[in-house]
Amino acid sequence: MIDDPPSEPAESDLRRRAAWLLAMLAVVAVLFATLMTVFLNTDGAKTPVAGGNGVVGSFTETPTSSASRPPATRSPAQHRTPTTTAAKPSRTAPHQTRSCPTSAPCILEGDVGNAISAVNTYRAQHQLSPVPGAVSAAAQTCALHRGNGCSGGWAETELSSPNGKAAVAKIQQFARLLDPQMTAINVGWAYDPGSRTYYFVTIRRD
Repeated sequence: MIDDPPSEPAESDLRRRAAWLLAMLAVVAVLFATLMTVFLNTDGAKTPVAGGNGVVGSFTETPTSSASRPPATRSPAQHRTPTTTAAKPSRTAPHQTRSCPTSAPCILEGDVGNAISAVNTYRAQHQLSPVPGAVSAAAQTCALHRGNGCSGGWAETELSSPNGKAAVAKIQQFARLLDPQMTAINVGWAYDPGSRTYYFVTIRRD
C-alpha cells in the first residue's frame, strides 16, 4: 500500500509556525541588543543615596587610565633609609659585684647600693654639707662579719637588696650621720647567698 503525499493545508501550517518562530527569535534578539546598549551606557552609575541633610545626590565613577594619573611622589621622610640605634650599655660603676662566686658569704666590691650618695642626700635634707665617702676594707670586713670585730664610729644593718637609701633609713637614728664633726664616711657591703641577705656598714670619720 502506498502512502498518500501530505496535503497542501498541512504544509501551509508548518510554514506559518516556522515563520512565527523566526519572528519571535528576531524580537528576542532586538530586546537583548536594546538591554545591552542601556546597560553599557549606564555602567558605573550608583544608586542615589540620602546625604546628611536629607538631600538626595548621586555620583558616577568614571574609570581612569593609568596614563592620566599623576605620578606618585614620596616625601623626603620616605626616602630615608631606616636606621637602627644600638642599645646603650648600662652605666654601672666599675669594680662592683652584687653576688658571690660560691655559696659562701663574700665581700661585695664597690658601693653597690649608692649608699654614699644616700648619706649626703640625708644630710642635705637637714641643711648639712656633704662629706666625702669611699669604700674601705675595714667597712667591708665589718659587713662580712655582720658587725663583729668592728671599731670606730660604725653602724651595721641587713637588707634584702643592695639599696643605699633603705640602708641609711635603717641606721640614721644611731649612726650619727648628722654629726657636724663628721668629716668623711667609709662604707662596705657583703652578701650571704644562703639567706640572700645584704649586709651594709658605715664607719664615720671625725
